[in-house]
Amino acid sequence: MPVKKITRIALLSAILYVSKVVLEFLPNVELVSFLILIYTLVFGSETLLVIAVFNLFEFIQWGFGVWWVSYLYVWPLLRLIVLILKKAVKEEFLVWGIVSGGYGLSFGGLFALAYLPVDPSYALAYWISGLPWDVWHGVWNFVLVFALGKPLYRVLKICYDKMDYGGRNG
Repeated sequence: MPVKKITRIALLSAILYVSKVVLEFLPNVELVSFLILIYTLVFGSETLLVIAVFNLFEFIQWGFGVWWVSYLYVWPLLRLIVLILKKAVKEEFLVWGIVSGGYGLSFGGLFALAYLPVDPSYALAYWISGLPWDVWHGVWNFVLVFALGKPLYRVLKICYDKMDYGGRNG
């Protein structure tokens, strides 16, 4: 793997992690969903490595828990959804805002799936009790992507397109 690519993955992972830490005081307001969406649009499949490093940082800070298991599928699932929709949605950030908002709304349900093997009734109670926070999460995801998505996408796209990778990007 080229040094520039490793450096980019490290930098994007650090930005993802620091953005989460900085906003931890605001419940269910986060830039992780927003950044994973934008990273996937610009860097494609490479975002999976960024997510893996981010998850490792979370594990190092907080240790193992059922919540961490959720991180192993919740963030890659968002990346997969963006990859699937990328050609159809293109640069329509109103649509990306709706996708991100819907993802935030469904986040608690997706997160609760990890609790099913432990206790299905707990998983259901966890999901239902968190629905107001999922609505809040969805609203903020929509606002962030709609307001900041296009500018950040364009900046990252310009930077990525101007990088010299020996005749190819990536």
